[in-house]
Amino acid sequence: MEKLDFLIDYLLKENKKIKIDKIPTNIEEKRKLYRSLCNIREPKAISNEYLEKENEFLQEELKKKNITNAQNIQTISETIKKSNLQNIDKICLWQGDITTLQIDCIVNAANSQGLGCFIPCHKCIDNQINTFAGISLRLECNKIMKDKNYNLETGEAIITKGYNLPSEYVIHTVGPIINYEVTEREENELKNCYINSLKLAIKNGIRTIAFPCISTGEFRFPKEIASRIAIKTVDNLLNKYKDNFDKVVFNVYGEEDYKIYERNIKKV
Repeated sequence: MEKLDFLIDYLLKENKKIKIDKIPTNIEEKRKLYRSLCNIREPKAISNEYLEKENEFLQEELKKKNITNAQNIQTISETIKKSNLQNIDKICLWQGDITTLQIDCIVNAANSQGLGCFIPCHKCIDNQINTFAGISLRLECNKIMKDKNYNLETGEAIITKGYNLPSEYVIHTVGPIINYEVTEREENELKNCYINSLKLAIKNGIRTIAFPCISTGEFRFPKEIASRIAIKTVDNLLNKYKDNFDKVVFNVYGEEDYKIYERNIKKV
């Protein structure tokens, strides 16, 4: 708890706008406060002492979690008897928390600013990835996004280290936002999220990669359509770059998403 107290104290002292009457004594409430302070923090310089303490704390937290090694995730060829996918020996469907996946790279469903979610304790995957990776992730994103004028185009992808995540890298891509009906343009933009992420992975020698359900949360892309696009796009690209990958994992969190992916893997 000493490390956590240090992190909270540091973040409160550097942000004079935040006024808290009393620091919680409960460990879970302290974790929430620390997470909130990290979430709202702008990507400005920070001391090496803070980063060292945060890395130590997050690594200790990581050891308490159930980590899944991607090597132990079965491929479609082993889990689904009938599928028309052409790369059933490479593609996997896995239900779980992507921030607990030990793999070369996970994909983050990012926003166009490319700096992570600034809403305290928001449940989106962008928030979770940035929280458990640590402040260093936002700092690296900031260096990249400066050159892009803080505008990551829809379908574009950038890559960073994974820091305190069990994955070595994180690829950040921006999915399309659906306001009314899905158009052909938005379908192509979603395809580009998968295509550009996989091509960036190849460029960086990444052989195992996990995708979340891009755009289906806050961005409101219909899950059924998004699933079909994801499966077909990845399968088609693997036809050309099969030797570059050992496993491509479709990661789902909820039971509904699992059933949708399972059904469409059988249909495709």
